Amino acid sequence: MLKYTLIGLAVVCGLTVANREFAHADTFKSHHDYVLGTSFDLVVVAPTQSEATRVETAILEEIERLNSVFSLRQESELRRLNATHEQRVSTDLLEVWNSCEAYRVETDQALSCRVGELVNEWSIAAKSQTLPQRPELRTKAGEIRRADVEIDEGRATIQRPDIVQFNMDALAKGYILDSAVEVGRAAAPSAEGLLLNIGGDIRVWGKGSDDGGQWKVAVTSESELADGASAHGTMLKLTGGAVATSAQSPRSLEINGQEFGHIISPADGWPVSHIKSASVYAASAIEADAIATALMVMELKGGLEFIESKPGVEAEIISSDGRHHATSGWSGLLLQNARSDEVGAVWPDGTEFAVSFEIPEHNVADYERPYVAVWIADAERNLVRILMLAGEEARWMEENYYWHRRFGRKAGSLVDAVSGPTRRPGEYTLKWDGLNDDGEPVPEGEYTLHLEAAREHGGHQHERLSFTLSDQAIAEKLEAGEELGAIAITFGKTG
Repeated sequence: MLKYTLIGLAVVCGLTVANREFAHADTFKSHHDYVLGTSFDLVVVAPTQSEATRVETAILEEIERLNSVFSLRQESELRRLNATHEQRVSTDLLEVWNSCEAYRVETDQALSCRVGELVNEWSIAAKSQTLPQRPELRTKAGEIRRADVEIDEGRATIQRPDIVQFNMDALAKGYILDSAVEVGRAAAPSAEGLLLNIGGDIRVWGKGSDDGGQWKVAVTSESELADGASAHGTMLKLTGGAVATSAQSPRSLEINGQEFGHIISPADGWPVSHIKSASVYAASAIEADAIATALMVMELKGGLEFIESKPGVEAEIISSDGRHHATSGWSGLLLQNARSDEVGAVWPDGTEFAVSFEIPEHNVADYERPYVAVWIADAERNLVRILMLAGEEARWMEENYYWHRRFGRKAGSLVDAVSGPTRRPGEYTLKWDGLNDDGEPVPEGEYTLHLEAAREHGGHQHERLSFTLSDQAIAEKLEAGEELGAIAITFGKTG
């Protein structure tokens, strides 16, 4: 089973060097695009910039080294193994393969690194627009499951049959994160802490960047827009370990008008849909990565029982009906508000604040999905809450120039961690829980909803919709424009 895309992890930290209670240590942050095909964010707590730079250099070099082992998108050791029947392999590849097989047994086949051929079947189906025959796919999945892959530990060789194509994405990124963090620590022994975030998989070590020495990690809420939806539903406080989220991707396969998810069950080769997302905390990134992937395939009850049996591992699963299911220790990771008695706009049960809008379809040859920003500001035009940020590349902030001028340069760490392409044109709904971007309740008063969209080879649109937040219901609308369709805000009882 593959995890093609990750959603939902945003690092809450300073953007630049900041003074901390530790007089001899500062916080340094760096960002890169297109590292392992996604965004790269590094936060280092160290005495000097030069030491932080040493950490960054060492980590990037280690990532590049391991990418040449595990990548399926460029020439690599793994691609060479898939092209031959027997090959001598590196210690790294052998270690990850052994972990794959151990998790395959432990999860009762819910996670497997043997499923490359099943993924290939769906790629062919998407190109030909011909749905795979389910009985034939189930038969092939059974043959893959029973295939004999021979390992010679002494010679460090792997021998595979034709039916098995390896895909180690479910564990490789976690392994790379763990290894990179250790290499970074070794490069600057005086560093007090670091956080590495690659495309939403996060590994932390040592003292965090806040005054309490913790790391704050926001797990974004599941939404119809998924990638790019940056309004966090959960804020975690960490002093070590790793967090990974696996989720259904909005960039699903479409075959003859039917949509299918990217997550494939090793049991029958068919995409699964009963779980929307799974976020996992574990001591290592490889464990968090692997378990988050397995939970997407396992039945909900069995998945929760599996986590409860593993010491030091916690998880929150969102099922297809939108319900949240957490393990017994998940709440212990949550960052609690400083003042539990604070009065604000935390909605009563059965009350919902929703923003609905449409991305209209443009019938043009060079159509590109728009870059979209949705946020709430207060009466003084201060940023209160980011509801959505989406765009394929870092430059999307400049395309949405009102957002960029007002907030983009200040909110960069959140942007960098969650930016992703929007879905196809259609109608969407975002929900606000009444909290600001620090997880605190906001007071009643005057606010403005902003929606901004810009499209390559197209137009630009920025809309404002002001509203009063109180105990009264809200129903406000704006007419459609060029890049955004009709916009509506509703606040009140649901159902």
